[in-house]
Amino acid sequence: MLEIKNIYKSFGEQKVLQGLNMSIDKGKIYTLVGGNGTGKTTLFNLITGFLKPDKGEILLNNKRLDKHSPVSINSKGITRTFQDLRIINQLTVKENILLSFKENPGERIFNSILPAGIFKKQYFNFFEKTEQIIEKVHLENVKNNLAGEISYGQQKLLTIACLLANDAEILLLDEPVAGIDKENYIRIYDLIIQLKKEGKTIIQIEHNHKFVESLSDGIWFLNAGKAVLFDQYNEFVKDRIVKEVYLN
Repeated sequence: MLEIKNIYKSFGEQKVLQGLNMSIDKGKIYTLVGGNGTGKTTLFNLITGFLKPDKGEILLNNKRLDKHSPVSINSKGITRTFQDLRIINQLTVKENILLSFKENPGERIFNSILPAGIFKKQYFNFFEKTEQIIEKVHLENVKNNLAGEISYGQQKLLTIACLLANDAEILLLDEPVAGIDKENYIRIYDLIIQLKKEGKTIIQIEHNHKFVESLSDGIWFLNAGKAVLFDQYNEFVKDRIVKEVYLN
């Protein structure tokens, strides 16, 4: 589904990715792990078009992806969260989700000339889907609250809710459970399992070892500019290099 071939990326003298290769299969959960500066967020930025590789190719269903803009890549079915969340604090939970739908009718100029009935029908569909998403991520009690006023764990759920509104097939989650309370940890855990059952492909960056162990079909370990795949968590923690440079 997603192929990352011989990717190089440097920032000045800092060589981050050096011939990295990865293969991502549809409908699985993959976790990226590695120390600080090993290129996990850089890789997310490359996949989503916020950065361009110095060398190499990124392919989605055998078609080049790395030449496209972030907007174009999103339209092809890839979306992501960020460590800094990037929600609009001054809007409500519900409004944040509404803005995340592709082709939101409120953003399209030609809708101003559509018959009122058609425009209202379009918006009704978005409102209906928004309510379904809110229920799915357990934000019913705060849906009319400003996003900046809800808890950090709820804000993380909101970022995932916005991805669901975007309706992408590949979801990139940047530390989905870092720094949150137990209740929302469980909610996000269960939500990711449900998304896998629905056929979504998930690539996540996460340092919580319990979470990585129980919620990974494959673990990609980034080190020295490259990536190594471990199919089992026990193989990962027993690996000599992993123990030397990451676990100790």
